[in-house]
Amino acid sequence: SLFLYVVPLPYVSNTFFLRESKNGVLNLWDECARLEAACNHKSNNATLCDEVAQQFVVNATIATADALQAECRHASGRTAEWQSASAAGGLLAGFVLGPILGRLSDAWGRRPLAQWTLVGDVLPALGLLLYAKANISLFLYYSLNIVASIIAPQQATDIAMTSAIADVTEKDDHPELVRTALAGLYLSSLSIAVVIGAPVASVLDAETAIVAGSSIIFIAFVWAMFLPETLATSNRHMLPRSAVAEVLFGRDGTLTAVRLVWSSRQLFGTALAGAFLSYALQGMQVITQQFLVLSLGFNVREMSTALGVMGLGVLIWATVGAQLTQRILGVSWGVAVLALLSSAQQVAFSLSVNSLMATLLMLGMFLGATHPILVAYVAGLVSPKMQGQAQGCIQAAGALAGAISSVGGAQAFKAFVARPNASYNAGAEAYWISAGVCALAAPVAAIMLR
Repeated sequence: SLFLYVVPLPYVSNTFFLRESKNGVLNLWDECARLEAACNHKSNNATLCDEVAQQFVVNATIATADALQAECRHASGRTAEWQSASAAGGLLAGFVLGPILGRLSDAWGRRPLAQWTLVGDVLPALGLLLYAKANISLFLYYSLNIVASIIAPQQATDIAMTSAIADVTEKDDHPELVRTALAGLYLSSLSIAVVIGAPVASVLDAETAIVAGSSIIFIAFVWAMFLPETLATSNRHMLPRSAVAEVLFGRDGTLTAVRLVWSSRQLFGTALAGAFLSYALQGMQVITQQFLVLSLGFNVREMSTALGVMGLGVLIWATVGAQLTQRILGVSWGVAVLALLSSAQQVAFSLSVNSLMATLLMLGMFLGATHPILVAYVAGLVSPKMQGQAQGCIQAAGALAGAISSVGGAQAFKAFVARPNASYNAGAEAYWISAGVCALAAPVAAIMLR
């Protein structure tokens, strides 16, 4: 449901911010796409660039091609900023609340936490639906998205699901391999959604895609009411009457879990490596669609194809890739190699010369294999009663890094596209920064996860 409207959303949002500009000339992102296509190689055909620019001039206004391109890039930057604000709000909430939510899931079970997090999908879907059908400002969608990300962060879902995986594999003969497989299956569910949803979205107009996606999210919210509970009563840490103090400071409270992660070389190494990897992942999520739209001129059909290929890449690496990597290289060297491969993939992607190259490089979603391996690794290091809190601390570290990356990546992308270099794609430098941070996970994993 999400990817039914994620595909057209960049174009809808960019058009919205074009029209929000008080002194703007352009009103549709399609006009920017035509302008960028004609002016990408302006040094070779400056006349064509100027001719296309003048087609959009109204009321005898004189606007140069450079000025119009700056207008387009400003709108794209605004979209990236608002998307990063939504992501950063949720990630910061995940950082603060992650260990606490983990403690609550150890007391109340995994199901209530998973159900609550769907509120984070329903609220922005409602805002987007009102924009599409009632022409209410898109700022409502972004505002609801930020609020929903804070009160129901995505990390809560990950805590509930990864802890549930540990619950159901506790008595397996080879739990570490089964956990990696189940964690890969959980993560690949998003990839399957991309593979199915993106092609469907490519044949729908934006309004229909938004209505369909929002409707399915509401259905999913009802479906979540029937999720099973995986945490046995005997493994629960019930909260006393002074619940707040116990959650934070009790013998099995949040601070105990933080001390556990801090004092263990393997757990602390997992949190640190996960933070570097999350920095790269969240930064890519914030800027990739705008990079494809602005720098490579992707249309809706090309975008849906690229996202579908990306979903297929994550699906392969989160399932088969994670299993094979762990079996052949083990946890420490496996994560290290995957981090370096991901860094190389990001640099190559930023230097794509055409849509085919960029799309094919999305198959190399090596980051998709790192999370299942790390989730299974943590599950094998702590007892069932501490699973939620330990996973929450690991998620919190990644959330903090992701929040920094979301805001920093969007601002870097906006700054770089405002000063493009003719030698490479506009905004490519943001990927180079992300690749450098991602590579730091390699030595951490190789040394601390052994």
